[in-house]
Amino acid sequence: AVGLTAALVMATAGVAAGVRVAGAALVALALWLAHYDVARYTVRRQGLTRFIAACLLAGYAWMAVAGLIALAGVAPVAGPLYDALLHALFVGFVFSMIFGHAPLIFPAVLGVQPFYHPVFYVPLALLHASLLLRVGGDLAGWPGLRQWGGLLSAVAIVLFLAGVGFAMWANRRAAPRSPA
Repeated sequence: AVGLTAALVMATAGVAAGVRVAGAALVALALWLAHYDVARYTVRRQGLTRFIAACLLAGYAWMAVAGLIALAGVAPVAGPLYDALLHALFVGFVFSMIFGHAPLIFPAVLGVQPFYHPVFYVPLALLHASLLLRVGGDLAGWPGLRQWGGLLSAVAIVLFLAGVGFAMWANRRAAPRSPA
């Protein structure tokens, strides 16, 4: 947090230096989380606990990728490296966190039981494979690969939301009904 705050302050004076410091802070944070978060142990469990841990660990990896791209001296303007940086952080990290927390947060907000189905791994795997395509396309200068990666990321997000909706519906149907 201190590194990211310093990067913000530095960016007001020199954007490139601020981006590099932010990159170093992201890498450091990702490494710290990967080492100290309980997810590295709970990934060995079963069911929802394993799924959440897998999402968190994958998200930390994408945070590190974003930090490494920033450390490479990405200019904070539109272009392939900037696209790779933004998507690694905001799709890779953020959507991994959303996928991992949705089976707990949606039920808490909606007042239903938490739910999980192993099919949740399909959109998660598709999300990360599509990000590999997109970031790889950005870094290799292959716009077609980048476009396919972007399209497949959108498909992964829609599939996950559909899976969550189906799991909530199935969970609600399976719940015992009280007599009226």
